[in-house]
Amino acid sequence: MSLIRIPAFFSAFVFLLNIGYSQQETELNLKHVIDNAVKNNASVVKLQNSIEGQQSVIKSKYGDLFPTLSLSAGWNRTNQVTQGEYTISGITFNTGQQNETSNNYNLSLRSDVTLFNGFSNYESIDVAKMTEVNLYTQMENVKQDIVLMVLSNYIAVLKNNQIVKINTASLEDSRSQLEKIKLFVEAGKRTKSDVYRQDVQVAQNELAVEQAKNNLEKSIADLVFTARLPQDKAYTVNMNEFNVDVSYEIMEVYVTKNSNIEPLINSAFKNRYDYKSSLQSLFIYESNLEITRNALIFPTLAGFGSYSLSGKKIQNIDDSRVFTVGLTLSYPIFQGFSIENQRQQALVNYKSANEDVKLLKDQISLEIKKAMLDLKSLLKQIEITERNIRSAEQDKFSAEESYRVGLGTLLEIQTATTNYNNLLIDKSNLIYNFLLAQKQLEYYQGLLKY
Repeated sequence: MSLIRIPAFFSAFVFLLNIGYSQQETELNLKHVIDNAVKNNASVVKLQNSIEGQQSVIKSKYGDLFPTLSLSAGWNRTNQVTQGEYTISGITFNTGQQNETSNNYNLSLRSDVTLFNGFSNYESIDVAKMTEVNLYTQMENVKQDIVLMVLSNYIAVLKNNQIVKINTASLEDSRSQLEKIKLFVEAGKRTKSDVYRQDVQVAQNELAVEQAKNNLEKSIADLVFTARLPQDKAYTVNMNEFNVDVSYEIMEVYVTKNSNIEPLINSAFKNRYDYKSSLQSLFIYESNLEITRNALIFPTLAGFGSYSLSGKKIQNIDDSRVFTVGLTLSYPIFQGFSIENQRQQALVNYKSANEDVKLLKDQISLEIKKAMLDLKSLLKQIEITERNIRSAEQDKFSAEESYRVGLGTLLEIQTATTNYNNLLIDKSNLIYNFLLAQKQLEYYQGLLKY
């Protein structure tokens, strides 16, 4: 009997284990989300591929400094038919038709090298290297963009989670209030209509909780999508990544510390990857302009050498041997304005890149200035909201006491409670917005790293 029970017990255990496994939720933390988002981002992957391709370009530019070496072999067969004749004392004699067939086998080795072209070959190597560095810089800039996007979505989850907590607490308070009203009705101090009114309030609070939970789940889905994680799994989010119990005084110190935006702007010029990339692009266009100028100023000196063998039979291919070396000096006098067009296009690219740098500098200054204005505004809003909360809390307490002693109405309690609850949500949102604004300020300075 016991032997029969063992397989049944084992099957039941495996079934329950599978149920528990299927219901498991994966907890997401900020580092995990950021790492996954960066790793699987399409733009990052494309830039990594471009970097690998650019390394091959650099190798080929170095190869241009060395002599080329080529080997060629050939065979040709010639058939020649001629009409033979000769002349004696002005009389021409026909000797008949002659048909001659010959073979020729050849083998040659040739080497060419550019000795001087205004150092353009060396500058081409520098341009290829700078392009690779620029690709790395662009990739780091994209990573910072991803980090900011993940932070925005992550903080949205924390914000919505806090709203769920506030609305849940408000729901419990309204249910407690409903039970008190029922006792007042039983004691004959209140009418039945107050019970119905409060029950409606409870229903509205239940709906607010469900809507808040729905918003929370949607924000988690957005975060999962940003992290490029599977959407068919269940996830929870670590809610302790940010400390929201920050006093007003600490936030005020932070704003005061960063009120002078000049050091922040200088920090941005030093650290921002998009600004570094724009400067690198400017240097690349400047080098390309120099290369096109060299093509107009300097001639090209090239050297070559060849060694060839030829013979009428393949076993006698060394019957004729030729060794040749030489130098070639060339200078483009007129190429249909093509070289001038290249120089002009390089000049246009350089000027455009220079304007892009100037525009980006102004944009950076504007972004930091607006970020600090946002932080100051959020700080003031938090201060005012905290004062309003203290007043609303007292209004709620007074309305409940007045209702308890029969001097107030239920509507006054509901109005005061709703106002108090909304202010709590406003404060929570403002604090999370302040945290996000801090991260944005770090992003604008190029200091956002994870």
